[in-house]
Amino acid sequence: MIRQLTFSNFCSFLEETVVDFTRSTKAPVSDSFIRSRHGDGVSLLTGVFGPNAAGKTNLLKALAFVNFFIRDSYLSLKPKQEIPLDRYECAQSDDEPASFELEFSGKHDRFLYSVTLTPSLVHEETLKLFNPKTGKFRAILSRKANKSGGLQLTVAADFTDRTILRHLLADRPNCSIIAAGLQTGRKEFTNVIAALGMVATNVNRTGKKEQPFESLTSDIFTCSEFFHRNPQHQDALRELLSSADVGISDFEIQPVHLLQKEGNTRESFLAFFKHQGCKGEFVLPADRESSGTKRLFMLFETFIRILTEGGIAVVDEMESDLHPHLIPTIFSLFTNPETNPKQAQLFFTCHHVEMLNHLDKEQIVLVEKTEDSVSEAYRLDELKGVRREENFFANYNSGRYGAVPKPELLAF
Repeated sequence: MIRQLTFSNFCSFLEETVVDFTRSTKAPVSDSFIRSRHGDGVSLLTGVFGPNAAGKTNLLKALAFVNFFIRDSYLSLKPKQEIPLDRYECAQSDDEPASFELEFSGKHDRFLYSVTLTPSLVHEETLKLFNPKTGKFRAILSRKANKSGGLQLTVAADFTDRTILRHLLADRPNCSIIAAGLQTGRKEFTNVIAALGMVATNVNRTGKKEQPFESLTSDIFTCSEFFHRNPQHQDALRELLSSADVGISDFEIQPVHLLQKEGNTRESFLAFFKHQGCKGEFVLPADRESSGTKRLFMLFETFIRILTEGGIAVVDEMESDLHPHLIPTIFSLFTNPETNPKQAQLFFTCHHVEMLNHLDKEQIVLVEKTEDSVSEAYRLDELKGVRREENFFANYNSGRYGAVPKPELLAF
């Protein structure tokens, strides 16, 4: 589970920004928080709200980037390739690094990962492990670039083999220690990734992807194949499609043959949706459904997968992929222990501010820009005097919390 994200000098954020997914043990019990092994509560839902161009998507990008760098940078980047890092445009120096810190915990371990880097170089990087006996983090991996271009690498003797890592990182100033360590197949590195969990997102470096969750679902056929291989999830899909009120009464998965570029065919699977029309029932293959229905189908596949396997879904502009009446239904999937046995999290941006009343004050992050075009983010409970039982939607609309658009009337 993700416990806290801290970053600076990234996209439209210049100063240190903290997104805390935890809350005090003194807070009331809620289905949308789980009690961690460390005694505090960790949120299953976190929503980001604010005006257009305030930096909401960039907040999600920060988590997407650090996830990419931790687990995929070794294989995704060539040895001399630049790190796909976008620092704040007006930073005082081109050499000023961006900084990221991510705290996350799994079934047994709790980690704190930190890195400072520029597009060409990892300056410093550390992975720490939490010791429940001392209540403190202990460094188990540490790396620092020397002024001469050399690599200073420190590895805890009880964690892994330092020699292997030094060899893997010798010509790789652009990848993480963990991504390099994963190439060894050693359990200590796979345990770190297991604690981090799956991160499914519809944002990349340029912003929101046109197709939702391209990293998991490439097309309707991939989605259909998932439900064919996992028939235990088909009832959940039926319930979700019924809640969506898109006129679908049922569906079935059938084998199909796809023509490939080489001229041969391969077997795949496709969902066929049943509808009730004026002349009775009729069936449409998923690839002939409306674009909205296809998008829902692919989104639901991702949500079901993340709920089943655990991790976090990072969704930009939730309302553009789902009807607003469906968003509370999605919330309930994450807050219901029966549908979320692995305690998966949902981190999203949304312009439908009525969703504020479906969240606790510790689950609401507000983003706005200063007059200098610097994004700032703050959690609602950081504002003095905000009561748990108040109408967040009404108070936000009245401007009490800030982070609201201020449109100017145009004269024609």
